[in-house]
Amino acid sequence: MTWLAIGAVALATIVGLVAAIWLGAAHDAATSRLLRVVSGLDGALWLVASVLVGVALDGLLWREAAGARALGVFIPLVDAPGRAIVRLIPPMLVFGAGILVASGRPDPWFVPCPEATLTCDGMLVPVDHDGGSTATIWVVYAVHHAVGVPVGTLAIAVGGPGGSGLASALTMIHSLDEDLVRKTDILFFDQRGVGASEGRDCPSAGTAYERAGPDAPAAQRFATACIAEAQVDPATLARYATRQAAEDLESIRDRLGIEKFALYGESYGTELAQAYAARHPDRLTALILDGPVDLTRSAIDFWSDAAHGFDTVLTDTLAACTRDTDCDREVADPAAAYDRALRRFADGVTASFADADGVVRDHTIDAVGIEAAVDALLYDPSGRMLIQRAVAAYESGDSVPFARLVDVLRSDGAGSEASFAYHAITCADYRVSPTADPGDVGAVEAARTALGVGDLRTDEVFTSQYPCLFWPYQPAVATRPAPLTATPFPVFVLGATDDPITPIGPARAIAARLTDGYLIETGGGPHVTFGRHTGCVDRPVIEFLLQGRRPAARSITCDGSVADPYVPLTARTEAGYRDALDAMNAAESELFADPGLLVWDGADELRIGCRYGGFVVVTPATFQDNIRFADCATVAGVPLTGLGRYVFASNAVSWSVTLPEGELDYLLVGATGTVTGTWRGKPVDITR
Repeated sequence: MTWLAIGAVALATIVGLVAAIWLGAAHDAATSRLLRVVSGLDGALWLVASVLVGVALDGLLWREAAGARALGVFIPLVDAPGRAIVRLIPPMLVFGAGILVASGRPDPWFVPCPEATLTCDGMLVPVDHDGGSTATIWVVYAVHHAVGVPVGTLAIAVGGPGGSGLASALTMIHSLDEDLVRKTDILFFDQRGVGASEGRDCPSAGTAYERAGPDAPAAQRFATACIAEAQVDPATLARYATRQAAEDLESIRDRLGIEKFALYGESYGTELAQAYAARHPDRLTALILDGPVDLTRSAIDFWSDAAHGFDTVLTDTLAACTRDTDCDREVADPAAAYDRALRRFADGVTASFADADGVVRDHTIDAVGIEAAVDALLYDPSGRMLIQRAVAAYESGDSVPFARLVDVLRSDGAGSEASFAYHAITCADYRVSPTADPGDVGAVEAARTALGVGDLRTDEVFTSQYPCLFWPYQPAVATRPAPLTATPFPVFVLGATDDPITPIGPARAIAARLTDGYLIETGGGPHVTFGRHTGCVDRPVIEFLLQGRRPAARSITCDGSVADPYVPLTARTEAGYRDALDAMNAAESELFADPGLLVWDGADELRIGCRYGGFVVVTPATFQDNIRFADCATVAGVPLTGLGRYVFASNAVSWSVTLPEGELDYLLVGATGTVTGTWRGKPVDITR
């Protein structure tokens, strides 16, 4: 019996250790479920082991007690059969039962969590909250806790569809108002089918579709390839509808025991937020719709609005160049120049620049790639400035900036990796075909013509809905909730006049229907305006979330810009610079105007290839030296090697580098630059 007990304890210990080491390193739903099964078995093993150990000890102690009694010695603690079992079993039972209980509720350690400041967990929710199936699906959420007692909870529904709440949590926490972050619990979640919530991807199919022409045959090939690559049963596609995800959020709320909370949605997240508000109005204290989607619009209406919106913002971007002195100096007619570039790139153009490994290679780009890159850059004033810069460079005979835009936005891959979730959710929500035939391409093309989309520079935006025509699941009718009107909570509607994908018109329409609505409209501006440290936009929302104070006015207008201040093109050779300070200023301009830096999430190391060879590494701002040059030649013949730092709070850049015939220390604070050291073999000390 003794050896049997020892074996049982050893087996239970080994099973527990193997589960902790092997499964603890895995972060997907399948292994998390397996972990719960293994943990449950381990708990059962400990229960068995506890009984065997008790029996073995009891036998040993009983024999010892019998020997003692033969010598006339009385041992009360072991002087009766079963005493050892009675004493040992309760703590062992508690230990084993604890493991069994834990197996039913996964510990946060087994759920992927971006950072220690977040508490992450997962849960099983019904695949169909309407009761059509008994199957379940795994969803993951994270909470950033307030300091002390929170004044409330703010849930974040991110954009996409296909955006990961967990992946964007740290970026959003750092961008939100510090007081808001300190005083509220902030809830993030990965929507079903996204990221840690049984996420499915089809990056190869997405990339192929992105590089193909925006037409129906390409959309059909993509739909078939995407579902196959994601390994999804077409019969299960209905589960990804937004209304189901909204009920997942309700399950998370219930799990956390939150009585009421404020809900913020951005872009697509406003669809989920409105769906939740329509079903559970009694659970909300406030609703913030940032870059909102008007749920009364059909799929064709939405994409027509978007195509016109992108065209308007592109026109505004090119026109803004003529109002910027530096941009206007470099390109006389940016709109005409842009059209010439598209015609020139129609059949493909080759440009040479270094990849992230520092090796210079040829890159071929075409008009389809440029249009896709431009569409992606139109979301934000900083991206619009890069479009202006690429147009100006093209006019000077330089195709590299356009090629660099296309290459970076393709290799970033965010859109391709989210392709499955994007289309699975969109196609489950919208009925694209206006006829009984779900794949009626002709009817959609006729609508495209009737709505004037074909005459736009950005007509390709309208075709974004085409894969739904070939998606195995489309609802017979669009599954959209009734529009919000009289709500028991205030609704803040945030929009911008130069938002391309959710133009200002729908935001105004949503606000006009509300009895307790507040429209915050930015002139110019990006897609999604909250959390960009613009007091006019942020303050009214934060004051309500923290103090419960509504704005005095129902409509607030905020200043914004179409494009960031233009960064002039730099000389390509050393001869183009009068001194060392000019050359270092140019290197700084090229680094911070690089599209790779624009799309960087700020969380992981970023490596950017420099135009003429070498690379620069940028790391998160928490590092002491967050810029590292490795033979980085943004200027031909002037490779830089060394370390530097960018301090966001003071907008200061500094670095110490070696280069041919010199060593330089550079500092830029605001518009004032200083360089000291050796340049072209001679000492320099310049401030300007």
